[in-house]
Amino acid sequence: MMHQPANERRNKHLFNLIAIPFGWLMRLIYQLVHSYGISIILFTIVIKLITLPSTYKMQVNQARQALISPRIAKLKKAYPNNPQRVQEEQNKIYTEEGINPSAGCLGSFLTIFLILGVYRVVLQPLTYILRIPRDTIQTAVDTLKTWMEQNDLATKYLTARPELMLLNYAKSNPEIFSDMGDFSSKLAGFENSFLGFDLAGVPSLKPENGWGFTAVMLVMLPVLSAVINLVSSIVTQAHNKKANPAAAETMSSMNMMLYLSPLMTIWIGMSVPAGLSFYWLVNSVLTLLTTLLIYRYLSGKRLEAINEKEKQKQLAKGPSWMQRMMEQSAQYTAEQQGGQRSDANRSRYADGDDGMSKKERQEYERKLIEAARKRAAMKYGDAMPDEEPAEKGSK
Repeated sequence: MMHQPANERRNKHLFNLIAIPFGWLMRLIYQLVHSYGISIILFTIVIKLITLPSTYKMQVNQARQALISPRIAKLKKAYPNNPQRVQEEQNKIYTEEGINPSAGCLGSFLTIFLILGVYRVVLQPLTYILRIPRDTIQTAVDTLKTWMEQNDLATKYLTARPELMLLNYAKSNPEIFSDMGDFSSKLAGFENSFLGFDLAGVPSLKPENGWGFTAVMLVMLPVLSAVINLVSSIVTQAHNKKANPAAAETMSSMNMMLYLSPLMTIWIGMSVPAGLSFYWLVNSVLTLLTTLLIYRYLSGKRLEAINEKEKQKQLAKGPSWMQRMMEQSAQYTAEQQGGQRSDANRSRYADGDDGMSKKERQEYERKLIEAARKRAAMKYGDAMPDEEPAEKGSK
């Protein structure tokens, strides 16, 4: 037997740490409803609720950045040939407005991390719902693989999605596992049909029993999932362009991915058991609804109030670690070009700041930003972007 590489084993154990508690949740839901399809729906709703705070925070940060996008665009227009100056001024705007440009990154990584654990639970119902031992599952996979090879059937999807494939064949061809005791009977008692079609079935453009309801639904699941995914992406992109026209040119480069992702969804969905496509469909619908509700909530005066509240909260906390790194990097670059670190900037992160009141800290930050802008204007010999350049020859 070949041994897995150490890093692969570590990744597997890492995702198990997430999948195990989610597996308990999925098993509990299934024991209540006795339906794999309904379990997937309820399970996905719970996961969406868990990740909702992270999603909301990320969209608030995007909305706040959209509010300052005209100022950023003005900077780029004012200094088209001076990217360093643009970066310095942009960092000052972020600090002034209390915006952390990397605030949504951690939430995104956390969401992706959780989804990887969710996938394991959805794709491994024998492990997490029926609690069948791993050795028994591996024996069943080997048995099914031998049978498929003897019948000239492709086994690549068995390797990718073994447990859903086992569910499919244990019900359609239970004789394959006749030497494995009650394995087939355990799987036979698992309710993996939903609205009349089998979530363990694999879509086919040439169904053995003709184009009945089940065959049509198996093909429609990946298509519906792709369509909802596309609609969700279009809604998100349209909203971002409306809120932040300055970023429209950058977003246009993502159009290929916009259409490539749904095509990949159909391609993968047509080659694996329908349980995965069903999960994608439910998740896409919930994502679209969540996005629309948050967009509706973050609008008009409510967004202005939230922005002001977040601004005051961030200013009270002081610059984020990322903002400090960006500003120190800009300062280092300036020093390399002959600039000198000012006493105010050197003492900005000193321990003495800890005794400041909220109002004193805000005033302190405002003065630092104003001083930094004046230094930058003197350094580059031009006006600040929110000032009108003086006319030549004026006295």
